[in-house]
Amino acid sequence: MERTTRMGMSVVDAVKEIQARDSIFVAYSQVTKLPYVTCAEETYNDQAWFFAEEETLKEFGKKKLDDKILLMGMKYEKKDFPRMYGLLYAVGVNSLVWNNGSEEIEVDLDKIVRQPDLSKVEPEKRPLINATLQLSGIYFMQELRRPVKPEEHKNIRELEEELIANLRKSEFLVAMDRSEEDPAKVNIPYLKNKEGKILQPVFSDVLEYEKFARGKKLRIAKIPFVKLADIMIQQAEALVINPMGFNLILNREQLKKIIG
Repeated sequence: MERTTRMGMSVVDAVKEIQARDSIFVAYSQVTKLPYVTCAEETYNDQAWFFAEEETLKEFGKKKLDDKILLMGMKYEKKDFPRMYGLLYAVGVNSLVWNNGSEEIEVDLDKIVRQPDLSKVEPEKRPLINATLQLSGIYFMQELRRPVKPEEHKNIRELEEELIANLRKSEFLVAMDRSEEDPAKVNIPYLKNKEGKILQPVFSDVLEYEKFARGKKLRIAKIPFVKLADIMIQQAEALVINPMGFNLILNREQLKKIIG
């Protein structure tokens, strides 16, 4: 967990500074290739880390090396701010720590930009957002891939249990191939690994789905995890789940254990 410090800067001042910037530096995890996320000690908010100066971000990264946390910097120009904020909402971040080079303060994300309201969008046209799954996956992967001895990992069992709980509650995108000769017949494309095992890919992020479906005439379906797992246990040897930033490969026995 991280503690943010407040000095003379107010939240209002921080919001004005951020909104007036032409560019911002964001701390990214080398593990997930997504914004580095921490849980604030005082507020329990899930926070990303924003910097006005690249050098300050580098200093932050050097301090994190003491805990074997590997970071990198990502520079966002003003034109890319909407995409950046959309990404934060998509992965479940609800606040950020703003460092202007001399002061540091935590700011709620919705004070800077409103979360998109999808309630008026037709259900079948709404993007699939599994923010709680993304967030629990990010925390799990950030800790799991930290280069330390197994016994030095912190709360890894609790993080894994939270990830599994969020898997059960999530929906996923599944590619479906409809036969031209028989429109009523639908096939679900699968992959084979080097050992020849059948792997069924499903997705919680539309961008990852589009990479898989590129150049193919495929339909898309949203399916709850429990129903999906029950189907895949019968058809594939493992399920490959592709949220943003990490992959999960679950074999039949693991799927059976998760869905009970």
